[in-house]
Amino acid sequence: MMIKYQRFLIRVLVIIGCLLWFPVQADDLVRPDPSIGPDEVVAIQLMGLKNNDIIETDFGIRQAWNFAHPRNRMTTGPFPNFLKIIRGPGYSSLLNHKSHEIRTGRGLSEGKTDNGEMWQQFDVLMETVNGDILYFSWMVQKVVSGQFQDCWMTISVSSPRPAGQSG
Repeated sequence: MMIKYQRFLIRVLVIIGCLLWFPVQADDLVRPDPSIGPDEVVAIQLMGLKNNDIIETDFGIRQAWNFAHPRNRMTTGPFPNFLKIIRGPGYSSLLNHKSHEIRTGRGLSEGKTDNGEMWQQFDVLMETVNGDILYFSWMVQKVVSGQFQDCWMTISVSSPRPAGQSG
């Protein structure tokens, strides 16, 4: 488990290093790929949202949108709707947050849907710009067909809850 985590950490650091070292534009978003693991998808989205406007306005939101599962996109509608949702009162705490922790050990659930799609759910703890600690449940699912076949993508993110509350 430790070696898998170290490889994951190295990949995330390389991606972040590339984003900070090279001039980046909207065309340079990380794209879904079957080689990107489920925990990496969550990390990529969270790092984008944490650094939302560093590269250009709403770059991080566009990065998160890139990994939104096709079914999630059908629910939210096109990108402008997704943008409003993330900037709205329910999810704006994701933007420019101070820090986050993805629980990949005991906070990880996984299984298969009725039609055989693989899924994983992660616990995410986040410190907001105001210093509040929030909990999110982040669910990713492997796409089984179409343009993103075999890619892990986010199917849902729970509403934020103050850490320590169940529900």
